[in-house]
Amino acid sequence: MNKVKRFSFIFLCILFFSCKSSQIEKKEVVEQKKQIETETQKETEKSTTIQKKQNNEITLLFGGDIMAHTVNYAITDYAKIWKDITPLLQSSDLAFANIEAPIDTTKKHSSWPNFNMTYNYVNASITAGFNVFSLCNNHTNDQGLTGIQETAKTTKALQTAAKNQNKDIYFSGIKNSPNDSFSYNLIEKNGWKILFLPITELLNRSNYSEYINFSKPTVEQRQKIIELCKELKAKTKCDLFIFSLHTAEPEYTRKVTDAQEEYYMNLLNAGVDIVWANHAHIIKDRKFIFDTKNQRHKMIMYANGNTISGQRTAPDFKSKNPIGERDNTGDGLLYQVIFSKEEKEGKTSITIKKATPHFITTYINTANEYVIKLLNKDFVDYLYDVPRTNWAEYIKRRIKINNRETKDLIVWQ
Repeated sequence: MNKVKRFSFIFLCILFFSCKSSQIEKKEVVEQKKQIETETQKETEKSTTIQKKQNNEITLLFGGDIMAHTVNYAITDYAKIWKDITPLLQSSDLAFANIEAPIDTTKKHSSWPNFNMTYNYVNASITAGFNVFSLCNNHTNDQGLTGIQETAKTTKALQTAAKNQNKDIYFSGIKNSPNDSFSYNLIEKNGWKILFLPITELLNRSNYSEYINFSKPTVEQRQKIIELCKELKAKTKCDLFIFSLHTAEPEYTRKVTDAQEEYYMNLLNAGVDIVWANHAHIIKDRKFIFDTKNQRHKMIMYANGNTISGQRTAPDFKSKNPIGERDNTGDGLLYQVIFSKEEKEGKTSITIKKATPHFITTYINTANEYVIKLLNKDFVDYLYDVPRTNWAEYIKRRIKINNRETKDLIVWQ
């Protein structure tokens, strides 16, 4: 083979293997591209599934009355009040509470009988995780018209401050003018539309009631509220309708009257999904209703007691069954409920996936500070270790009392 033929042969070999190598590389690139596209598609599908799951569920938490007596203001750092329950609050999408006082920052804080809270006291509960508040109760007009107007200003300031931290906070229960309709919130969260309407049936004084979501506890007025609920349900087309009621009932008793029970059930039949009642300052039962016709779980909380207060200043350590009026006011309930929704044949089915009661207590620590603690074995063990044996034994009894005296009822319709 001469030099020219040898060169041509070598060139063809190089060209052949070069082309072959190029084809292999192209094939590998194509296969890698397909693999990347497949993995990306899987991740997208996984993300979509997670998003659907998130939009399919919402976690709500319901507290009770946030109060502020003189002893509550004595603490130097309000964040300490909420420290132990902050993780629970922040694990919920929406956490509800009733603010049992005006928030007039032009005046000093004050206790019973004419309450007034400070900006920082309320803001500490927001920082902890509460984000939906009722402002209407029997103490709303304790500071007169200016107190109601200043409360409106303060809540707007709190909302602005929260917004700057990328948090949404909701208040309702008072009105800007006497001619306004009842105030309410329409909250959109995690693909859910939630209507929140708070009303009080009690005022300690009649002054300026027209500036408050106030309705007398008469048969006629309750029927008007039922009709209002029907209208709002049809108007808003919400997924969940939460009705907060500061109810006309005796304080410090767990009894539910027949009239109350009838009213609550009529509210559920009018389109309300959750009746969240308060005022008793102690914990009452809960009831779950499954509406088979409309495929919806509904519930009633008859009272969740005090979330924080200073009503129990002297716990009855000596009694083996401390169920006195003031002892009961020291405990509260944080009720966490996970709702799920599903589209079935053009209808939305709403079910309760999980409901968990978390009993809490207002504990007076060695610095005489009133702070919230979870009523559980861990807290009892801590008290024995400190040691504060009198408190440990007392809390053990309080756990038994709350488990014995309050319960969850299930009803099928």
